[in-house]
Order: sequence, then structure tokens, then C-alpha cells
Amino acid sequence: MNKNHLSILPILLTFSFCFPLVCFSQIAPAIQWQNTIGGSNYDNLYSIQQTTDMGYILGGFSLSNISGDKTENNWDTTCNPTCTYDYWILKTDSSGNIQWQNNIGGNDHDVLYSILQTVDDGYTLGGYSESNVSGDKTENNMGPLYTSDYWIVNTDSAGNIQWQNTIGGNSWDVLRSIQQTIDGGYILGGYSWSGISGDKTENSIGNYDYWIVKTDSTGNIQWQNTIGGSDADFLYSIQQTADGGYILGGYSNSGISGDKTENTNGGTDYWIVKTDSLGNIQWENTIGGAENDELISIKQSTDGGYILGGSSDSDISGDKTENNWDTTLITSDFWIVKTDGIGNILWQNTIGGNHSDKLFSILQSTDGGYVLGGRSTSNISGDKTENSNGAGDYWVVKTDSLGNIQWQNTIGGNFNDELYSMKQTTDGGYILGGWSASNISGDKTENSNGGQDYWIVKLATDAITSITQLPNYQLPICISPNPFADKLNCATNTNEFSEFILYDIASRELLRQTFTNTASLNTEQLAKGIYIYEVRNKDGLCKKGKVVKD
Repeated sequence: MNKNHLSILPILLTFSFCFPLVCFSQIAPAIQWQNTIGGSNYDNLYSIQQTTDMGYILGGFSLSNISGDKTENNWDTTCNPTCTYDYWILKTDSSGNIQWQNNIGGNDHDVLYSILQTVDDGYTLGGYSESNVSGDKTENNMGPLYTSDYWIVNTDSAGNIQWQNTIGGNSWDVLRSIQQTIDGGYILGGYSWSGISGDKTENSIGNYDYWIVKTDSTGNIQWQNTIGGSDADFLYSIQQTADGGYILGGYSNSGISGDKTENTNGGTDYWIVKTDSLGNIQWENTIGGAENDELISIKQSTDGGYILGGSSDSDISGDKTENNWDTTLITSDFWIVKTDGIGNILWQNTIGGNHSDKLFSILQSTDGGYVLGGRSTSNISGDKTENSNGAGDYWVVKTDSLGNIQWQNTIGGNFNDELYSMKQTTDGGYILGGWSASNISGDKTENSNGGQDYWIVKLATDAITSITQLPNYQLPICISPNPFADKLNCATNTNEFSEFILYDIASRELLRQTFTNTASLNTEQLAKGIYIYEVRNKDGLCKKGKVVKD
């Protein structure tokens, strides 16, 4: 042991930067900026993504004519018998300021659910359309009046249409999820009630079925598969997997029938289906409890398994291992389920409060944890640590890699706010996209333009820490110097075994040293910037904080 370190220890412990050992619990990142974007009618944002120039692309649907932020009228201006929606896409800069926008549609309802930036820096839009040839629509609907088809539209980097394709059969076809595949084409996922007709090559198995369609880079169909049972099956999320196949996530009312190999547990259940690269089923799993469980989002995790996010009305039953938080009414909670690579449940968590909590988006964060986003009407209760600002709020919950809550944030105004889409940004923060009917109130800094508007919220870099005192571990610790250069030192007055760990801002471990009284990390190789340190004793009690390298 270095005697020089021991000799300075009593002096170090008198300095103001020496604190009793505390464990730092995470708090939610703060709002950096926000923007309310809309016209005088209803505008619903369903999809948001950060773009390669660090701006954002927003996709949803709008009833508004020229008003507020809207610069184009809807294609159906008669509102006879009712007004109809068009796709509405907007590009913003890195601070949420509008750069351009485009209203895309025909003479009937056109509803955009998914938008993505393509490898050529253009954009591809996916949703459904009831329109015949009119406005921007170049093909008639495949079915009779008031039925819908998948409608995919590709634009250049400025939002100008390059090509489009109407894909459907003789009944309802609703596209919910689209992703560009590794070959430059697209995988489309949604649900269909159509029989063999139009582009549909297989009959409905019963009511709605999962319908996946693979296209080439210009939207031409390469193959398709209708997957379902004898009742209704709704596909909401599709992703290409690391092996070139696809993972499908949604919910099902079907018992054993058709492609379904398990009965429902009661009501609707999560239904996940894994296919090969040609859409052939490899395995499937029905996951649920005795009531309704609706899977909305599925992602492959870095360990090769899957994270499932949706909402559940079920108490302990079937696969459900926890009761809902509100036992007096049938209301929903967030329900996340982690599976291995073949769909077997590894763990699950029911997260909610005393009222309705609906999860619409889930992602894996750079630290290996998960971020959940949706809508909550709950006040402080159960897992909820903040009261509702109004009728419903954005609710963002961050968990560790095992689904344990690390932080959460309730974000909203005095009326309805619904979060539908969420991505982690390159700076480690998050961009949230949904819609709001709130005026200035709570977290809302702008009034509604009318009806409801797109509402985008940028959260700062993932959580800073807040101090939680540990009464049974009050030993002093000193971290010095701060800012540091070539070395970072840790000193304590205990002979207990401890660990001194340094992480980057994305929570990746960089350096680790075990020690008893003092430790010194060689930091010469580290770049200038912000780092996170952690000191743990033999019982796992900890101190965390930020340090800066000059």
C-alpha cells in the first residue's frame, strides 16, 4: 500500500467534496425541448425517427386544412359526409423546427402508421388507404367502398413522391409496421380479412389474420404469407432478425386452428411468430392471462432473444405471474416480457398504477436496459411515482436488463396526451412522438392549434443521478481530482474490500480496480469528456457520480 496515500487520507476527508457514502438512484432525464405541431383539426403522430443529419422525420395522419403549422389542404375538402385523413409527414432540424412537410393522400381515409429513412436518405411511408385514384393516389382501392389496402409511398430526401404501391384484396387490409430489409427491399406487417383477390394469394383463415408482404426496393411484391387462426389475429410489429428471418408480434383471439398451435389463455393473448427469410413459420408462442393482453411492439434484443411490450388486463393466470395494480376495475398495465431466442419466457414485469396504462413503444437502450413508452391515466400508486397532469399523459419508464425500473417520467398537460413512438438519439437522449390535445399546462409550453396536434418532446442524455442516503453505510469516500487528467483517485477510511469502476456516458465499463483503502485509475488513454464512476462495497452498497476529464 502506498504510504503517501495513507498520509493524505485524513486531510482529504476534511474537504468539502468528501461525502458520506450514499447510493445514487437514477432520476428521469429532463426535457430539452418540445414542439407542438398541427392545424385546426385532428393531427395524430404515430411514428418518429432521428435522421442522418441529426434532425427528425415525423409521420402520421391529419384532418387539418391550411391552418396553424399546416401548409396544404387535405385532398378531400368536401367533408361529405365526414372529413377524411391524409398522410402528413414533416422533417425537422435537430431542435424540432420544421424544415419541410408534405400532405399525401386521396379522396378518402389514408392513415399513416410507420415512417422510416431509407439507405438513400429518402423516406418510405406505410399505412392503409381507402382512396381510389385521386389526389396523390395512382391506383384504385382493391376492395369495395370503405375497405382499405396497404399503401406504401416512397419519397426523396425532400418529401417528394418517387413511387407508391397499393397492396390488398377484397376486404380490410391494414398495414401497421414497415422495415427496410438488408437486401434494400421492405417487409410489411399488418392484418387482413381479404380472401384470394387483388394482390392476396391466400384466403383468410378466419376473420383478420397476420399478413406479411415482402417487396423489392421499389415496392413490387416478392412473396407474402397469411398467418392466423379461426378468430381475429392482429399483427402490430415486425422486424427482420439477425439470421435474416422475421419476428412478428401482435395479439390473437384464436384457439388451436390454422397456424395457431396453442389455445388462448382467455380474451386476447400476445402472439409471437418467428419466420425464416421467406416467411415460413419456424416457431410461435401464445403468451397471456385470463383477460385481454395486447402486444404492440417487439424487438430482437442484443442477446438474440426478444423483448415484448404491450398492455395487459390480466391478473395472475396463464403465463401472467403478477396481478394488475388496479384490482377493482378491469384496467390495463404495461406488460413487458423477455424471451430467449426461441420464444421461451425468461422474465416479465407488470408495470402500472391505479388506472389505465397503455404501452405503445419499447426499445433496448445502449446500456442493455429497456425503455417503455405509452399513455397513463394513473396517479401516484403502484409503480407510478407522479400524478397525472390531466386526462392522460406520456409515460416513459426505463428498466435495467432484467426489467427492474430505474427511472420514469410522466409528461403531459391538462388534457389528453398519447405517446406512440420513441427512439434513443445519438446523444444518448430520447425523442418522443405522439399527439396532444392539451393547452399550456403541466409540461406543455404551447397551446393546441385545434383538436389535437403532433407533440414531439426531446429528453436529455439518459438519467443523471440523485442521492439516496443509506443509513447502514455511512463511510466517507473521496474522488479526486475532479476534473481529472491522467489519474483518477478514490480514497476511503475502511479496510473493507471495494471496487472502483469507471463508465462512459453510455454506461459502458472502461476501467475497474479492486481495493481496500485507496485506488488510482490510469486514465491517460481516455478522451476528454464526462464519465460516470461507481464505488461498491462487499455488500453491494454504492456511490455513483459524474467526473470530467479535462
